[in-house]
Amino acid sequence: MRYFEALSDGGILLLTAAFVLLCGFAHYVHAESPTGIDGYVWLDADEEPLPLQDHETIQKWMRSARVISREKVGRGVAGVDQLVLEHDSIRFRAAFRSVDVTARRSEPQGIENPRKKYRDAAIFESAAYALSELLGIGRVPPVVKRTIDGQHGTVQIWMEGVRPEVVLIQGDQLHPPDTLRWKQQKQIMYVFDNLIANSDRNQGNLLIDRSWNISLIDHTRDFKRSSTLIYRDKLTQSERQLWASLQRVYEDALRSLLAPFLERQEISKLLTRRRLLISHIQSLINKHGEEQVLFDLRPPGGELANWTD
Repeated sequence: MRYFEALSDGGILLLTAAFVLLCGFAHYVHAESPTGIDGYVWLDADEEPLPLQDHETIQKWMRSARVISREKVGRGVAGVDQLVLEHDSIRFRAAFRSVDVTARRSEPQGIENPRKKYRDAAIFESAAYALSELLGIGRVPPVVKRTIDGQHGTVQIWMEGVRPEVVLIQGDQLHPPDTLRWKQQKQIMYVFDNLIANSDRNQGNLLIDRSWNISLIDHTRDFKRSSTLIYRDKLTQSERQLWASLQRVYEDALRSLLAPFLERQEISKLLTRRRLLISHIQSLINKHGEEQVLFDLRPPGGELANWTD
């Protein structure tokens, strides 16, 4: 089966990612890409580097590690539990989400379908991770499905040594040394959030590491049954390889990839948003030219953040 329209230099890696994701991540081999997190080291609970850094190993540990402790750190029904897990005497932290809510929200009068289905579901974390890896975005921390204390949900490795964007803003510490690279990362985020219909993106679920990389978390309210590009006006550029991947992947491959996590209509709406996203970026290219619209993500500089608590 072919997953992409054509294979470029990075196509074999993308094809491998698609194949393994379709198999439930059982033998996934993580590959860095120009859009992904550059230089982040996964840490244990004491903020020491884990002995193995690949996603396959991290996912294997999250599935089987013993639960040492569990503590609620979020509010409301969609709150997050912080776990301390132990594998072969190695302790590391993870986020456990078990929310699974389906509701029907009323729309303004005059709309033909006044009751629109809405889901808030932990399984969306797996969908967001799968899509991020397939497209080479690489900014969603590894996730696995797991049942803990009889609750079905998802476990996602905790990112140590990072700060939410909102915390840096409140402490007047959000001063990235390379403002162009910072803006490029935000454009990558807008491509992703338009695709997954993430209207819940906020400064609390953008995690910043000391190399000023942006990671994306909290996706339980994404994948809405909507064709709207939520951040269409904010999206003015795209990273070059992400643009190529977005065009190249087959719709059947996306359906197969997301079928374990999303309902049929959620997938259908995502495919519609993908087509609209491609059309929007292409119109920007037609208007302004490729050199103004497409970019290669600048690597992080040597200056690390020196945050204080």
